[in-house]
Amino acid sequence: MTSTSPTIVLSRATIEHVEPIMDLVNGLAAQGVMLPRSPASIVEKLRDFVVAYVDGEFAGCGALAVIWTDIAEIRSIAVDPKFQKFGIGRDIALRLIDDAEELGIARVMAFTYVLGFFEKLGFEVVEHSSLPHKVFTDCLNCPKFHKCDEIAVVKVLKPSEPTPGLSNVALPTPGQPFRIG
Repeated sequence: MTSTSPTIVLSRATIEHVEPIMDLVNGLAAQGVMLPRSPASIVEKLRDFVVAYVDGEFAGCGALAVIWTDIAEIRSIAVDPKFQKFGIGRDIALRLIDDAEELGIARVMAFTYVLGFFEKLGFEVVEHSSLPHKVFTDCLNCPKFHKCDEIAVVKVLKPSEPTPGLSNVALPTPGQPFRIG
């Protein structure tokens, strides 16, 4: 018996992918391996998504969100469990890292429950507080803000200069009480 490798195709997401992305991400979120996404969050960020097909069947997704001039976030990498041993998650992550490099982004980051996946791609664990733009754009609105259990990781793509005027800003830290004033 001859075994053939499956044909894996990555492409930009289109509007037809909103429901499959949402079903996959939220199905995995229900298992506690990632955070859920609303339909609106997927539609609003559709241009950030890459989708994967195996032999013509929807198999996975991932997104790259530009957070600031020097950093982008890899988000929502999800692979249908029946396709999880084909390296699709890795292929998606590498595509998103390539996209970040093409944009001139110096670092990519992720918040994850699956540390080993990102470590194999060269990411290193960092403190949440070292990612102020992520904290202010997403974390403040997250129900887990005061008890965040995700691990923050970063991969440096090229050396960068700190963004002028933001080095002395006091930032909230996920998992810690935040007070204004």
